Amino acid sequence: MKKLKIVFMGTAEFAVPTLEKLFKSGHDVVSVYSSSPKKANRGMTITQSPVSSTAKKFNLDLHYPDNLKSNDEYNRLKALAPDIIIVIAYGMILPPEILAIPKKGCFNLHASILPRWRGAAPIQRAMINGDVKTGISIIKIDEGLDTGDIVLKKEISIDDDDNYRDLEKKLSILGAESFENFFDKIEDPELFEKQDDAKSSYAKKILKSEARISWNDSASVISRKINAFFPKPGAWFEYESKRVKIIKAKKDDQSGIPGEVLDSNLKIACGENSVQIIEIQKEGKQSCSVEKFLLGNKINKGTILK
Repeated sequence: MKKLKIVFMGTAEFAVPTLEKLFKSGHDVVSVYSSSPKKANRGMTITQSPVSSTAKKFNLDLHYPDNLKSNDEYNRLKALAPDIIIVIAYGMILPPEILAIPKKGCFNLHASILPRWRGAAPIQRAMINGDVKTGISIIKIDEGLDTGDIVLKKEISIDDDDNYRDLEKKLSILGAESFENFFDKIEDPELFEKQDDAKSSYAKKILKSEARISWNDSASVISRKINAFFPKPGAWFEYESKRVKIIKAKKDDQSGIPGEVLDSNLKIACGENSVQIIEIQKEGKQSCSVEKFLLGNKINKGTILK
């Protein structure tokens, strides 16, 4: 396998396994682009992105451009003379002039089986929709939104007890493990697969307003949202003017009025069937088991939650 000069662009934790894989692969990662360090948490401490932290660990060249549209940024990338640019969960769109720089092109690892779930939140949208499988696609970037030719794709099942954090981790590892095969495939662009736009769907960004539970939804829908919204923003309901997040729950076949507390263990009726709460978090408190929660928060059987 020919040694390639790679520019890597990424920010989120999802990109880290691939950066680690590339560093250990024998290819030359000539620069890593990531989002600038940000102030976070109550102490407003400066926090590095997961990709930045990984790049520093490996002593890789690290760059934080505010945007990629300036002449300076174009000239910097041109001078690096990369064979390929790999983009994963970066947060910036590459302008056309940068797409034209690498000899072999710019490529993106996307967390869905394209053309299904193009866009910002493919993992959550697959979960909420009730998809039984998802996967990764590595595509050659063009000027559209996740519309480029597919180099390769791999599928995995979505298990009933997968939450977003679990599934994202599985997909990030699957993506990283796919790059060895990817480097073989890019030698023959004629084998790339054109996407069928007629089969596409769009995974719009998750809104905080979506995280509030509607007890009129079925237990299946509510369970999927609880899993899809963990750890952020967290599926919640309101009780005594406080938000209460449901961390973990399971479906149950008991029925009642939507929002009705059906027993002393916080089983709650939905539009169809019910959910049994397993782990919960009251606003301003740590998450805990439902048994511990109920010791300090009496929610009587027959209560109707809003």
